[in-house]
Amino acid sequence: MEEYSLQVHNFAKTSQRGFMVFGHQRSPSMEFKELTKKDAQIQLAQELQKLLVTCPNSYKDVIQKDFEGYEKLFGRFINETGPSVEWEKIQKLPEGAVWNFSELRAPDTELVKNMLNKLVVVKLNGGLGTSMGCQGPKSIIPVRSELTFLDLTVQQIEHLNKTYSTNVPLVLMNSFNTDDDTQKVIRKYHGFQVKTYTFNQSRYPRINKESLMPIAKTTGSDADLEAARNMYLSATLTTWVLQ
Repeated sequence: MEEYSLQVHNFAKTSQRGFMVFGHQRSPSMEFKELTKKDAQIQLAQELQKLLVTCPNSYKDVIQKDFEGYEKLFGRFINETGPSVEWEKIQKLPEGAVWNFSELRAPDTELVKNMLNKLVVVKLNGGLGTSMGCQGPKSIIPVRSELTFLDLTVQQIEHLNKTYSTNVPLVLMNSFNTDDDTQKVIRKYHGFQVKTYTFNQSRYPRINKESLMPIAKTTGSDADLEAARNMYLSATLTTWVLQ
């Protein structure tokens, strides 16, 4: 009887303090949380495979790469803790760090040209103008003298290219919502001294707040998929650097 009481007493002490695993103390709640996180990742991978089946064969490789990146981000989302920004480390710039534009000296023309030859202008072009009562991409909304945001951007870059005899390119990061309309619009810039490139952002499914599972049931254009960064940009920029 005494031996039984001692075992019960030791078990109670262990339950209160948590379990010892590989020399580290872990509570039952920690074990539960880790198991649920692993289960969520497994379930997400299964749901993404179901979505992939609904994808046309012509887009399957692209969507599969998108989903691989999505799984990595999801893993970070459920496993990383703490604030994304440590605000106590954010400090004001030292005195004299910010100069007025009028105080800056005009740089040498050749220096400017060398710097511009290393420049690539990348514009986010994934949003629609529906919230502003317009159709199509926000970039093609007229804002001044019937010129659109995109018109003004092209004019500004062309001015640099003509002034300094450079070839600064414009890269538009489209979404699946804006790509078709953008491709039609940029044809009018072929005669300008600006090379224009485009690429599509990745498509990641929205997740349910409670279940943490994808809301979308297909990969169709009307599905609950969100645009996200595409690693194609890195490869494109690397190509320009090598050139």
